[in-house]
Amino acid sequence: MRAWLGTGLALVLVAATAAAEESRPRIVLDEPVFDFGTVDRGARVDHTFGVPNRGSATLRIDHVKSSCGCTVVVLSEGEIPPGGEARVAVSLDTARLGGRTTKTINLYTNDPDAPVVGLSLAGQVVADLVLAPAAIYLGHVRRGGTARGEVAITSGRPGASYAAERVEPTGPHVRARLEPRADGPGQRLVVELDGDMPLGRFDEQIRLRTTSPREPLLTLPVFGSVEGDVLVLPPQVTFGVTRGGAAPERDLFIRNRGPRPVTVTGVTVPDEVVTYTLAAVQEGREYRLTLRLRDGLKPGKVESRVEIFTDHPDEKRLVVPLYAIVREAGKRG
Repeated sequence: MRAWLGTGLALVLVAATAAAEESRPRIVLDEPVFDFGTVDRGARVDHTFGVPNRGSATLRIDHVKSSCGCTVVVLSEGEIPPGGEARVAVSLDTARLGGRTTKTINLYTNDPDAPVVGLSLAGQVVADLVLAPAAIYLGHVRRGGTARGEVAITSGRPGASYAAERVEPTGPHVRARLEPRADGPGQRLVVELDGDMPLGRFDEQIRLRTTSPREPLLTLPVFGSVEGDVLVLPPQVTFGVTRGGAAPERDLFIRNRGPRPVTVTGVTVPDEVVTYTLAAVQEGREYRLTLRLRDGLKPGKVESRVEIFTDHPDEKRLVVPLYAIVREAGKRG
């Protein structure tokens, strides 16, 4: 009798587990990529994607992230019932694009088999002049150091012979000059960063006057960051997608590359989101800051920051962005 009861209970548990496994959302994209063909630069491309839920539980879209600032995304609804469908309207601004282009929008969902899915717009953008690359990232530059980047300027329209005529004055810390290309047709733009650029992130724009009547002015973003003696790694804290019942940890390392010892004098965190512990790996040279998400956070997106204070005379306050996406604890669907 006891053996029969044990077997029956086991069968009930297995059936309940199987039912729970079957009750889940399922995102299926019939059209993950939209080919918009060929357009002139400056044209706007609009398209609406369908996002159906073919599962048996509610599909939630927690977060939508675009691959660049040239796209605008509008989501019709964040929760999609079984058999329902959401609409994702995407608008692409091609003003800064040229050549073959693909831009992707990522959807973060509660589908356990597809936590992140991509929707893409792809096509050819025709321009009188094409800058390659379309922006210059100079990376992490040590304070007092210099950095250099190059851009190739070529004709993007068959049979045309447009060119950049001159570079307009930019900020005081960025210089640029035009040269003929030695490795092919077109021109070369050489960009240099001065050693007296202040600490922190920088985002400059170089303006090019051209012979094109359609695009007499082109702009080139130049960005990066200047770092001092005190370095925080990684430069941002990302917990990714987590559930409210879990409590993941992330480590930040505060490293001193200067000649004199540096002490971390204080740390400020969003108390409602994380707790922290600070420990010296090597006193005066390196510290470990461990951040732990609090238990039971409400579902949603977290965007905040961590502030680190030191006794370095020039680097007394360091700011680190903090991100997380929290889902309901214990729920798969």
